[in-house]
Amino acid sequence: MPAQKISMSKNTTEETTGPGGIEITSDIKKHMKNKLDPLLQDIVMNSATVPVIVQTPDGLKDDDRSRVNKVGGKIKDDLYIINAFSADIPTEGILQLIQTSRVLKVYYDAEVRAV
Repeated sequence: MPAQKISMSKNTTEETTGPGGIEITSDIKKHMKNKLDPLLQDIVMNSATVPVIVQTPDGLKDDDRSRVNKVGGKIKDDLYIINAFSADIPTEGILQLIQTSRVLKVYYDAEVRAV
């Protein structure tokens, strides 16, 4: 299967191949650095589907549901108090979502415990 190129502009250069054969361009690397939780950056490059929390300007909207479904993900919860939602999303889908202006930040949805 040929590699799928994901890019926001035509002036990018192909640098690395990511999950599913996606070519990680300099634009995608920039979005990964700006929008992905540092822990999630490593996980995205090595996992098939990842539990995430996606922060948007105004919470979960129908457009977000549609976009997550389109990239093969599944919405789990509407986290309206923090203008976010949780979902299980394939790594290729995360790389596509971070290129949209609706996505402010993506965090790894890990279990949190009190010490």
